[in-house]
Amino acid sequence: MTDLTMTTKPLSVVAKLCYAFGGVGGEILWVVFGAYTSIFLVDVAQMPPLFATSIIFGSRVVDILCNVVIGPLIDRTNTRWGKIKPWIAISTLFMTVTNALMWYVPDVGTGGKLAWYIILYTVMVLGRSGFSIAYTAFLMFLSDNSSERDSAILYRSIIIIGGMLGGVAMHGQILASFRRSEYDSCDNMTYSANSSTDSSVDGVSLEMTRTGYMISSAAVCGLLLLCLSAIVFGTTERKDKLSCDQNMFKTTKIVLTFRPNVYFLLAYFFIQIPIAIGHGGIALYVQYSLDLEDQIENVLLSFMVASVLAMPVIGWVVSKLGRKNAYICLMLAAVPLYIGFQFIPKGSLAVFAVSIGIGVTALAQMFIPWLIVSDITEDCYLQTGERLDTPFVAILLSCGSLAITVGLIMATIALEIGGYKLGSCTQPDTVGSALRILLSAFTSVLTFIGVVFAWRYPITEDRRKEITEAINKRKLSRDAQLDEIQRNGSLSNMNGKALLPEESSKPEGLQDKLLSSELDLSVLLDCRESVV
Repeated sequence: MTDLTMTTKPLSVVAKLCYAFGGVGGEILWVVFGAYTSIFLVDVAQMPPLFATSIIFGSRVVDILCNVVIGPLIDRTNTRWGKIKPWIAISTLFMTVTNALMWYVPDVGTGGKLAWYIILYTVMVLGRSGFSIAYTAFLMFLSDNSSERDSAILYRSIIIIGGMLGGVAMHGQILASFRRSEYDSCDNMTYSANSSTDSSVDGVSLEMTRTGYMISSAAVCGLLLLCLSAIVFGTTERKDKLSCDQNMFKTTKIVLTFRPNVYFLLAYFFIQIPIAIGHGGIALYVQYSLDLEDQIENVLLSFMVASVLAMPVIGWVVSKLGRKNAYICLMLAAVPLYIGFQFIPKGSLAVFAVSIGIGVTALAQMFIPWLIVSDITEDCYLQTGERLDTPFVAILLSCGSLAITVGLIMATIALEIGGYKLGSCTQPDTVGSALRILLSAFTSVLTFIGVVFAWRYPITEDRRKEITEAINKRKLSRDAQLDEIQRNGSLSNMNGKALLPEESSKPEGLQDKLLSSELDLSVLLDCRESVV
């Protein structure tokens, strides 16, 4: 019998805070991974750009395919510790171990390093996929109240953005302190083709940079374990949540053909690619297009600071315009900012202004889609009667992973097209030009295409209110039925004992009356009232 108190108990502030903090470590790992993967592989691990592309592509393809499988597996998991928490714990441990190893550069030659990073990156993104799906779906297991879930999403966005800001600042400052040695042959050279000396990166400086990555990795690993403790011990997973018992392929078909989800996934995909290009290519752009290598960490930090400070603004825009309209307007605002990357002069600090603007729109891309996917799952439940929360989350994460894969690959391909010289202090001007075109033309066009699909997304504010009202009515009806069944079931058991007691304790003549064909039903009513 379902415990009705579990569905009506409000979600406490402590639970919301613990849930929000539980995702900080994974997001810090992911933002550092996304921002520094390309530059780490080509500059620190000394991998050719095409090899770096192979590493990113190979690991991400596995991630995309497994997202579709992990969602249904989570949905069918049932343990004494719950459905979601075991996946969060195991995935976090996988991420912790692989994060400690993937920033290490083994001395095994180019082929050996290729195999090393493909394996580690694949395991890491699998752990990240399991964590992301479980952590995001866990929200549905905290409360069945849509307003409480929206509140938890707001807590999560604010705390995670703040944590990411601290994580990026920590990682950047650690790298900055180890970036250069007094013996570095590149200290007095720029990263353009104008230098007459074609020097290579000094080995001592390279080792110091690698040490900085390892120290930062150790700090992130410790934070991952701390966040795991918060979500395991600070939250309670509801055990009464219904799961989908359909076939995995049938479930996937429903999710992929549900009309609102189709338009939303297309919009999200085309908008997420530019975010991934900017995330993975901004460090390369600042270094090779603007000759501001010493400002890489500060530019990334300004991006994160803008995201943190913009949270109230994003919330206000959503409350005034609604989720769909706010998403469209904020993504359209990103188009001129992307175009601005093309016109920033070399050595100009105007990149900070563009980075701040992109940080605001990136926050909107991080926050609003999870509000929208909640509406989609509710609409699907209203129309089909099936709770498909986890599959919807898994498909959205797969779409995001595919977009990030495309974005990171495009960044490394731009280096190859530009004629990147492996291990050289100077790079041709064509490298910077290729990155400018990538971060301006490609990003603005893809974002506009995504906005067109978002405009076709059918769940407006009026429709969302209708869905909420219908879901609430269905919930009230269900709770009333459960309450009636529970009361009737209890009375039935009690009446059974009263009406058919042990032979030795039966009142004289009662059994004959009960078994008589001329039974007066008022006898039963009298018995029930006496028991109650």
